[in-house]
Amino acid sequence: MKRILVVLMFTVMSLNALALDLWVKGGVNQGTGSKKMEDFGYNAALELSQGFLGFVDLGAGIAYNGNLKFDGISVQENVGYDLTPVYVFAKFNIIPVALKPYVVARLGKNFVVNDNTDYNGKSEAKGGAYGAVGVGVEFLSSFQGEVLYSISEVRNNPSGKDNVDMVSLTLGYNFF
Repeated sequence: MKRILVVLMFTVMSLNALALDLWVKGGVNQGTGSKKMEDFGYNAALELSQGFLGFVDLGAGIAYNGNLKFDGISVQENVGYDLTPVYVFAKFNIIPVALKPYVVARLGKNFVVNDNTDYNGKSEAKGGAYGAVGVGVEFLSSFQGEVLYSISEVRNNPSGKDNVDMVSLTLGYNFF
C-alpha cells in the first residue's frame, strides 16, 4: 500500500512539474484593409502552452474563425467561409507579476471550412499560411484578454485579395 501511494504521489508531482496551461478562448473579429466584412465574426480557440525561463510561454493551438462574409462582393450575396488556423506560438511576458501583460506571435497554416464561395458551381477558396501578432494581459491567474492582428492566406478569395486581414478581441480561461 505504501508503494502505491509513493508512486501515485510521484506521478502527480511529475505532472505538476510540466506546468502545462490549457486555454479556452472566445471572442469577436473584424476584417481590416480595403475589403471589410459585413458583420463581426466570431472566434473560438484552444491552446496548450508551457512556460520557460519564467517569461516565455511556448505552445500550439487551433482556432475557428466564423461568419467571415465580405461586404460589397458583386458575384453573389453573402459570399464567405470560415477559417481554421492550426499554429504554434510564443508568448513573451513583459512584467510577470499579478497583472501580466504580454506580447504574442503565432505562425501556422489555416484551412478553409464551411465554404460557400460558389464560382459557377465550384468552390475554389483554399487555405494557406497564417501569422498573427498581438498584445494581451493575464489577470486573476486564470483569465486572459487579448487583441490580435492576423493575416490568413486564402487563395481564390472572393474579396479579390489573397490575404484576409483581421483584428480579433478574445477572452480566455485557463483550465490547468
